[in-house]
Order: sequence, then C-alpha cells, then structure tokens
Amino acid sequence: MRIIDAHMHLGEDLLFCTDDSEDLLLRTMDDHGISALVLQPGIVARDQREAHLRIRRFADAHPGRVHGLACFNPLVEDRVYRELVSWAVRELGFRGIKLHPGAFCVAPNHPAAEKIYRLAEELGVPVMIHTGNGAPAALPALCIPVARKHPDLRIVMAHAGGGYFGPEALVVAEECPNVYLETSWTPVYDLAAMVSRVGPRRVMFGADLVPNVPVELAKYRSLGLSEADLEWCLGKTAAEVFGLG
Repeated sequence: MRIIDAHMHLGEDLLFCTDDSEDLLLRTMDDHGISALVLQPGIVARDQREAHLRIRRFADAHPGRVHGLACFNPLVEDRVYRELVSWAVRELGFRGIKLHPGAFCVAPNHPAAEKIYRLAEELGVPVMIHTGNGAPAALPALCIPVARKHPDLRIVMAHAGGGYFGPEALVVAEECPNVYLETSWTPVYDLAAMVSRVGPRRVMFGADLVPNVPVELAKYRSLGLSEADLEWCLGKTAAEVFGLG
C-alpha cells in the first residue's frame, strides 16, 4: 500500500519552534512505510525562498518521495506574491499552496486571500488551509464562501478542524464537494465520522509533526476500514488531489 503523508514540514519554524531535518524525515518514512511526503517549509522561516529551495534539493535527492507545498506570506504586494508562488510551482515543481491564517493574520475569507485562490486556479494546483487552532480566523466555516466562489478549486482543510472544530469541518466538507479533509490531530471518533459521511476519497492522512506519524496511522488502522478504503485514506486521495501519479 502506498502511504502518503499529506502534511509535513522541513526546517526551522519560528512560530511553532520546530526544526526537522532531512535525515529525521527519511528515517521516519522508512520506519513507518511512508512512500512520499507533501512537504512544507516552516510556516515562519527566516528566509522563505531558501526554505523552498531546501525542499527542492531534498526532492531532487529522493525522486518521487518528496513533493513541495508552497507557503508565502499573502500580505506582501500582489505582484511579489504572484512571482514567489509561480516560481515555486512552475520552476521548483511544488504541488500546491498553503494558507496559515494564524501565521499571517489572514483568514480564509480575508480579501488578501483571494489572490491565493485565483493564482491556484491559474496554476492548476490545490490550496491547503490551516483550520482549528487559531480560531476564529481558522474556523472551518470560513472556507464555505471560498469553496462556493471557486467551485473548481480543490481545497484541503488541514487538521480538519483540529479536534475541537472537527464536526464543523465535516459539515463544510458535506456542503462543499471541492473540500477535502487532512486529518492530523483529529480525534478518532471524528475521523470515523468523516470517512463514513464524506467517503475515503475526500479524506487524507497527514501527521504534521514527526512524533505524530505513528499516532495518526494507528487512528486509521483502528477504524476497521476495508483495504480499498484504507488505501484511499492513506495515500490515493492525496495522490489524486496533489497530482502525484
């Protein structure tokens, strides 16, 4: 079974005080049978361009195992944001764009976020939006107007509400067929409801932090899913959404 971690970070993050290395990520992948990562830089990095280049170098060293997700501050000038994200997607081969409302003080329905969605549509990539911790800016419900305004845009709600707002995230996914749920930090009872009510093709495994990998895998394996449904949740959904083949 191909397992894809749809949410992991590389390098120093000044906001969350983490700093995971390439060697640590590779050991974790090997220890837990993970075939590929959708990898983001630290949300708040000292040098955003270098943080993205580091992911590209890592991907080049391990073809097919590492796929980048671009994350830049959307509060910069529109022209600058477009140049940075277009560079990451078109030149570095990154597979999507990340919005973190807490890090950048930009809620999903903030006017500054509109440039993200328009650019993602133009580039043909999905947008991952952090939800949960950091409410009200990170409330899942704020993704509803975005999903309805951009029905052809694939939106991945990171953390699927982050536990406390899991039921709200599930309602968003039920109402908006272009919304997908990445479930790191989701309680197992919410995870079971998500797979049951929106289906395994709209739910994807992610860990967010290295120590969380075995925990998140254990949640899925405790649900009693069929082999086919488990295969979608643990890899095929992410592969389809992020275009990983």
